[in-house]
Amino acid sequence: MYISVFKHLLLITLLTASLSLIPDQSFSKDITEQVIKETPLDEHITLFCLTHCLGNERKGSLKSVTVNPTEHKNLHTVKGKAALRNRQVAHDPFNVTVFDRTIIVNSIGTLNEENCELRVDDVTIENDFQNIVTNLLKSNSDVVGKVVKVPNCKTFLN
Repeated sequence: MYISVFKHLLLITLLTASLSLIPDQSFSKDITEQVIKETPLDEHITLFCLTHCLGNERKGSLKSVTVNPTEHKNLHTVKGKAALRNRQVAHDPFNVTVFDRTIIVNSIGTLNEENCELRVDDVTIENDFQNIVTNLLKSNSDVVGKVVKVPNCKTFLN
């Protein structure tokens, strides 16, 4: 009998532990389309890529923005993802793709809804094949820790 009770307790404990490893997405809100429509962020990413990306078919775009409440009242975690496509296509005499690589920039920040300030907590870069963005971030080391004002931030939280 004790073994049976112990097995059930162990099973419940393991189930609870495994569920706690699954991120709670019930409060996660995808605000990508709203950010694209109501802020200049997507345009800034496009302009950044036109200036710094490589190729005749380069393109920058905002891929996702989510907001999640934290355990601290009035603070929210904001996660963003941008894609910077570096693409060169030769059209004459044949259509040949010379290179096609997309750099992914992930950022995490904390939004304080009381003063609408967003602090950049971390930035990671994936697939930066020529260290284009990595080198720019090293020369602009003020990105992490930077605080920006988000006008009407509460509209993104409701």
